[in-house]
Amino acid sequence: MAAKGAGRVELDVHGVGYELLVPDGVLRHIVKDAEATLLTHCYIREDSFTIYGFLREEERALFRLLLGVSGVGPKVAMAILSGMGVRAFGEALNAQDVAAFSKVHGVGKKIAQRIVLELRAKMGQDAELSAILGEPAAAVAEEQDDIALALISLGCTPNEAQRAARTARDILGEDASDEELVKAALRAIR
Repeated sequence: MAAKGAGRVELDVHGVGYELLVPDGVLRHIVKDAEATLLTHCYIREDSFTIYGFLREEERALFRLLLGVSGVGPKVAMAILSGMGVRAFGEALNAQDVAAFSKVHGVGKKIAQRIVLELRAKMGQDAELSAILGEPAAAVAEEQDDIALALISLGCTPNEAQRAARTARDILGEDASDEELVKAALRAIR
């Protein structure tokens, strides 16, 4: 590594210099003028070519998953990795803790809710996400509640959504359609 600064490192690879944007954890673990191996992700847009660097495959995989969430770009994904790390991210996602995501600089409540909603929905179907976060896919699928997830996407907190979904099921019964349950849950919130 040739140099490092706030959120970036410069690597000398056989005489060619590359600037990589990195999460804070990478900066703490690498030393200037020492050999370093980083996993990379190239982010290419019509007006930019940016390389992101990671120490572990779990960090890079989580970065890539975050890029798949609507409204989350590389800047927000890097802020989350810097502010939380993979383990804390997994704990917050499993607990549907929107507030934990909102504490990260650059992540507002709406983006935090979207992250929880979209990645929780993927957890039951995405073995890679479940493996990264250390949660078996089957266990997540069992506790996933589509009605609560729909309410979270509409702006409810996870706790509000769970309570309203339970109330709607108590009123209408388990045989009601998802649409009817969402409407009843929204009425229960008001």
